[in-house]
Amino acid sequence: MYLSAKYGIAMIVVIGAISICSPSARMRLNQTLTGLLAAEPQRDAVAYFKLENVAGGFMTSEDLKGKVAVVDLWATWCTPCIREIPIYNRLYDAFGSNEDVAIVGIAVESPRRDIPSKVRQLGIKYSVLIGNENAEQAFGRIQGFPTTVVISKEGKIYKRYMGTVPHKEEKIRQDIEHLLAEDSPISYFKSAPSY
Repeated sequence: MYLSAKYGIAMIVVIGAISICSPSARMRLNQTLTGLLAAEPQRDAVAYFKLENVAGGFMTSEDLKGKVAVVDLWATWCTPCIREIPIYNRLYDAFGSNEDVAIVGIAVESPRRDIPSKVRQLGIKYSVLIGNENAEQAFGRIQGFPTTVVISKEGKIYKRYMGTVPHKEEKIRQDIEHLLAEDSPISYFKSAPSY
C-alpha cells in the first residue's frame, strides 16, 4: 500500500510538470495568477537579439538603447494578449512621437505566416517583431503571455508585468515618465539642494 501511494504521488508530480511545461497550460496557469506577478523594479540587462520586423527590415536590442522601451511579448493565439493590444496602441499614440520612447511587440510561439495578417487585423500601430527561440530568452524569465517588459535607456529591465495586470496601462505610463525623468536635467535640478 505504501509503495502504491508513493507511486501515485510520483505520477501526479510528473503529470503536473508535463502540464505546466505546455504553452496552453502555462497560459491557463498565468491566467489563474492574473495580476499577481507585476514585477518589482530590477536592473537586469536585456540580452542581444536581432528580429525581423513585420514592416520590413530587422530590429536589434541595440536599436532600443538610449530609449525607454515597452516590449510586449504576445502570441497570435493568446486571447488576453489580443485584448491588451489597444493598451499599446494608446501608449504609441501618447509617446510615439517622442524619440526617447519605443513601443514594440514581439510575437512569440506563433505561426510565422499568421503574424502579419494578425497585425493588420488588430490595427497594431507600433513595430511588431517576429519572435524566434532566442527572443524570449533575451528578456529573462517569461512564464506566460502576455508579458510586458519596461526597459530603461541603458537597456536594463526596469519592470516585468506578467499576465493581465489591473491598471497596466496607467502603471506603464508612470514607468515611462519615471524613466524619462531619471536622465532629465530638470529632475537633476529638482533634487539638487537649494542654497
